Amino acid sequence: MEVQVSGRKVQLSPALRQAVETKLGRLERFLRGEHRAEVVFLEERNGRIADKRDVCEVLIDGAGHHLRARVAAPDPFAAIDAAVTKLEHQLHKAKSRVHGKGAGRRRPAPGPAEA
Repeated sequence: MEVQVSGRKVQLSPALRQAVETKLGRLERFLRGEHRAEVVFLEERNGRIADKRDVCEVLIDGAGHHLRARVAAPDPFAAIDAAVTKLEHQLHKAKSRVHGKGAGRRRPAPGPAEA
């Protein structure tokens, strides 16, 4: 999977880039074919709230999948963990919907001539 990491008005450390690639690598077990992931980090500031929040936006495109997760957390590492958890849940739902119970094993109901 091709991973592109960027930041809006935020400096990204090499440790954070490495963590992003490692965490998103876990999603490859759900994906087949070529996929591209865009990860954007930004800071959300609110004048009413003293603490800043780090936001992580992840967009995965490719092979019929278009997944998006946006998570805010006090720490960028916590934000990427939560985003990957959300994406895992979305991919698990999509995969189980396609390969659910009885998929491909159903027989047509007998018609009036066959009964």
